[in-house]
Amino acid sequence: MAIARRSLFATLATPCAAAAAGSPTLEVGGAVAPPSPRRLDLAALDAIASERLITRTPWTQGPQHFSGMPIRRLLAALHAKGSVLHCIGLNDYAVVMPIDDLVASHGFLATRQDDAPIPVRLRGPFWIVFPWSQRPELDTAEHRHRAVWQLQRIDIG
Repeated sequence: MAIARRSLFATLATPCAAAAAGSPTLEVGGAVAPPSPRRLDLAALDAIASERLITRTPWTQGPQHFSGMPIRRLLAALHAKGSVLHCIGLNDYAVVMPIDDLVASHGFLATRQDDAPIPVRLRGPFWIVFPWSQRPELDTAEHRHRAVWQLQRIDIG
């Protein structure tokens, strides 16, 4: 266990070491433990947590099988201290959302769909989704607006 923690810390503590050539990365900056910003690839994100979420989305047909982690796990691993997330997609789509609301609605950072990395053409490489099937009350314009796909950066403020 101690070795796994050291390995995770070493991965998270190196801002660009996790960014392998050609591998998709998520940049996380702002109010996180130093260093900031950090570039996290799939291996670094998997080292934090790997959970599953099966849910329908407003943009796809049938139940979707996602892997990734609850946003709260990512924030805890990075020792985030802010109150809002500013999420930015590859197309510069940007949303600011309160962390408390995102955690309460079980926001999920999807890193894979059907056990494979999510291609950009299918809303990847990273996508914030919600458990819409399990919590139908989340099927609102606000939560659809917060479901940032092609996520490339999160700034915590």
